[in-house]
Amino acid sequence: MSVKTETKIYRCDLTPEEILSERTHIPVANLREDIRPIMRQYQNFVLVGETGSGKTTLLPLLLLELKEELNLKGGIAVTQPRRIAAHSSSGFVSEMFDSKVGEKIGYHVRFDDSTSEKTEITYMTDGILLREMQYDPLLLKYSIVMVDEAHEQSTNIILVLGLLMEANKRREAEGIDPIHIIVSSATIEVSRFAKYIGNPGEENFIEIPGRMFPVEVFYKDEIPDNYDFTRGAADTVKYIVDNDLDGDILIFMPGKREISSTARHISNIVNTNDLEIIPLHAEMSPADQDRIFAPSDKRKVVIATNIAETSITPPGKINVSDTGLIKQTQFDPRSGIEQLVCVEHSLSGLKQREGRGGRNDLGRYFALYTKESLKRRPQHHASEILRSDLAQVVLTMKKVGIEDISQFNFLDMPDIESIDQALHTLTILGALDGDGHLTEIGEWLVEFALEPRLGRMVIEALRPDFDCVNEIITIASFLNGKNVFIKPDDRNLEYLADQAHAQFSAGCDNDFLVFLNIWKEYAAHSYNDDWAKNNYLNDQVLDEVRNVRLDLIDALANHNIFIESETIPNSHKKGIEKSLTAGLIGNLLKNTGKHGFSKVDGTKNEIAIHPGSVLALDPPSKGSYIIANEIFINPQGKTFACNCLEAKRDWLNDYAPELFPNKQKPRREHSKNAGKNGKRNHRHKNKNKFNPLDRPFPLL
Repeated sequence: MSVKTETKIYRCDLTPEEILSERTHIPVANLREDIRPIMRQYQNFVLVGETGSGKTTLLPLLLLELKEELNLKGGIAVTQPRRIAAHSSSGFVSEMFDSKVGEKIGYHVRFDDSTSEKTEITYMTDGILLREMQYDPLLLKYSIVMVDEAHEQSTNIILVLGLLMEANKRREAEGIDPIHIIVSSATIEVSRFAKYIGNPGEENFIEIPGRMFPVEVFYKDEIPDNYDFTRGAADTVKYIVDNDLDGDILIFMPGKREISSTARHISNIVNTNDLEIIPLHAEMSPADQDRIFAPSDKRKVVIATNIAETSITPPGKINVSDTGLIKQTQFDPRSGIEQLVCVEHSLSGLKQREGRGGRNDLGRYFALYTKESLKRRPQHHASEILRSDLAQVVLTMKKVGIEDISQFNFLDMPDIESIDQALHTLTILGALDGDGHLTEIGEWLVEFALEPRLGRMVIEALRPDFDCVNEIITIASFLNGKNVFIKPDDRNLEYLADQAHAQFSAGCDNDFLVFLNIWKEYAAHSYNDDWAKNNYLNDQVLDEVRNVRLDLIDALANHNIFIESETIPNSHKKGIEKSLTAGLIGNLLKNTGKHGFSKVDGTKNEIAIHPGSVLALDPPSKGSYIIANEIFINPQGKTFACNCLEAKRDWLNDYAPELFPNKQKPRREHSKNAGKNGKRNHRHKNKNKFNPLDRPFPLL
C-alpha cells in the first residue's frame, strides 16, 4: 500500500502590513506608526528595543515597506553576530510570510547560503557582509543594511559600521543612492551610535519598550573565598527542582569548560531523569544548537555562553542563573600575544541576560553575584577592536581601498601602537609593500579568507621545489578553527582520550604533522563522525576543517592550481616546515636555558612549551629555535607556546634576516602610511628570499 505524503503549499503573498497587524501585542508592530516617520525622515537611524520588542524579526518588515515605498534598488541585509541567530531568525520570519526559507527571506552564513534571486531580506553574519564588501566596497547589492545586536561592539560590528559609512561617501561621489543604515540593539549607548551614523543635530533614534514580563531577581548575599560558580549554578538548579518552581532553566557560563563542569555537578546532585541538559556554545553545529528550540517532555536545562544573550531564547517560561562573568580577549600589541581573560560582565550585558527570563512569561533571575558588585561594573564593555590583533582588520581595509588606517572614521579608534603592529605584521608577511599598499600576496591572503599568517603559509607552499601545498592547506584548515582534541573532565575518560590522541603523534617530531595524521585517518574512515567521537576528536571541528580545506582548494583552482579534494597528503617534511616558518615567523622563539624560551624580537621571555606538545618531553637544546602557532597566557599568568616545530638555523635568514646580525640586513623603507602614525613600516627585501611576486613564478 502506498503512503501519500502532503506537500505544504506556501502562500508567499502576505504583505508586511498584514503580518504586523496580526501582531500588535509585539511593540514594533504596535508602535509601527511611530517608527515609520523616523524611517522616512532619517536615512540612518538607531532603534533601541528591549528584549521581546520584535526588533530582529519585525523591524525588517518595516524596512521592506520602506524599500518598496521609496523604490530602492537592492536587497535588505540584516547582520547578526552569530550564525545560529541568522539561521533561526530567517526561519521565524519566513514562517510569518508563509514562505520557504531561501525565497522571500533567506540567510547566509559561512558554508551555508540559503538565498535565491527572489530573496528580499537576508539574515547573515557580520563576517559574511565584510566578505562581500571586500569584493564590492559600495555594496551595490543592497539598499538597506541593518546591524543588529550592535551593543556587542565586536570587531566585525565596528568595522562593518565604518565601512558602511565609507561606502556611502563613495556612493555619493559617484552619484549612487546611499545605503540606509539601521543600528539596533536592546542595550546600547544611543546618542553615541546615533551621532556616528547621523548628521549633526539629528535626533535619528527611537526607543521602544520590550514585551517583557516581570522578572523576579535574587542576588547572593555574599561570595565566599574560592567560590566555585559552576557548583553554585548546580545548587540553583537543585533549588528550582526541589521547590517545584516551574519553567526551563537557562544558565550563563563564561566558557565551554565551565559548561561541562556545571553539567557534571548537576548530574551529581540532581535527579536528572526529568531533565534534559543542553550545552550551547559557538563550537556546536547548527543542528545541535537548535536543540534548545525542539519540543521536549522534560525540563530543559540550557547551559550557555553569551551566545544565548541575544536573539536566542528557549521557548516557554525561563529561570535564569547567571554567573555574571564573560570571557574577553586582551591583546598586547608589543608582544603580539593574546590572552583570554574572565571578567565581570557589564551592566548592559547583565540586563540582556536578565531579560531572557521575562522573554516569554513571568521569569526568575538567580544572580550568582552580589548586588553590591553592580557598583563596580562598567555600563558597557570597551569595543573588542580596542583589545584585538588588527592584522585581519587592516588587510580587509586595504582590500576595499582604505590606505590611511589612522585617519579612518572608526566608532572607536584603536591606538596607534595596535595599528602599527598590524601594519608591521602584514609587511613581514609580504601582504603590504614598502609604501603600505596591498601586494599580490595580500590579494591572495584576502581570497583565502584565513588569518593572514596561515594564508602566508599556503603561499610559501606554492614553491615548486616544496611540493607540499596539499599538506599545508590541511594544516592551515586545522589551525584556522577550534581545538580538535576533546579533553573530558572525567579522569578515566581523560586517560582514554590521551591514549587515543597518542596514536596520532607517534613518530612526529612537531605538532603540525599530528594534524596530518588525524586528517589521513579521518579521510580513510570516510569522514565518519562516530570514528571522530570514538577517538575523542571534535567531529564538528573536523567538519569545519573539511569545509575550509575545500574552500582553499577552490581558491587555488581559480589560479589554475588543482588539488583533488580526496587526495591524502604525503609528508614533504622540509617544505612543510619551511612553509610553516614563513607564516609563523612572528612567533620565533629561542631556548635561553633555565628560563625557557624567549621571543627573538625581545618582546616576551619565560615561555614554556605547552605540555600537550610533542616537543614538551624532549625540548630542543639551549640555543635552538622553535616556531609556534600560538603563544598564550593561562589564567595563572604562565606563558605557553603551543603547536611547535624546531626551526633550523640555516633557514632563518631567509625568513627573518633582521633578527640575525651576522647576515646582511635588508634595506628599510619608510612607509608613507605608517609615517602618518609617527612610526616606521618596512618590508624585508632579500634577494635570496622566495617571493611569489618575483617573476618567473609559474603558479601566478
